[in-house]
Amino acid sequence: MGTNAEIVAQAYAAFGRADIPALLALLADDVEWTSPRTLPHGGEFKGRAEVAMFFEGIGAAWDPLTLEVDQVDEIGDLVVGVARADGNLRRGGPAGYGAVHVFRIRNDEIASFHEYVDTDDVIS
Repeated sequence: MGTNAEIVAQAYAAFGRADIPALLALLADDVEWTSPRTLPHGGEFKGRAEVAMFFEGIGAAWDPLTLEVDQVDEIGDLVVGVARADGNLRRGGPAGYGAVHVFRIRNDEIASFHEYVDTDDVIS
């Protein structure tokens, strides 16, 4: 695993142990974070403070949301993660989705994140 993939692995590990401050510390100050609006926590977020709001949205919508990472591959400054998210919606029952995450690494920090999901249906 290359250095860029290791940074992403650290981010996934921090999320898995619910250590959002550690995850945020891996981000560039001007990070751009995008998740589909078909997800209850989706949207576009810029900067660490807004990305923190993204994770607050996950906590508000899910109890809990877990992520199983199947694979992480590095392609230059891009890192691609293939994952499965499952949890219980606070306003509903169990739900989940498959996702591909594309991270761009700049100066050993996550500069951008784009999440692509396997559903066109709104999860709410």
